[in-house]
Amino acid sequence: MPEFSTEVDIDPSEFIDACSKRERDRLIEILEEDGYIQSSTETLANNNGVRRPNINDEIFWDALKVLMKSRHLLTLEEEQTIIKISDKFKFLY
Repeated sequence: MPEFSTEVDIDPSEFIDACSKRERDRLIEILEEDGYIQSSTETLANNNGVRRPNINDEIFWDALKVLMKSRHLLTLEEEQTIIKISDKFKFLY
């Protein structure tokens, strides 16, 4: 049988544009895990001379990451509690 090969040239921006939000979030997780990029919490804590995170910051950020990844497992009451807490601070941003 004859053999054929194909080559597809995809620009990285085309690839990212074609991904869903969930796929982009997963891509970011993979890049962070593999050390290609810093996590957003590390970046926020290290830019422009801002203090480095302490252990309490890291514990809190880890807890937030778990909540973000597990949102679909929260009860409606738990989700509303989290939203209520964040509503207290919306005026800051």
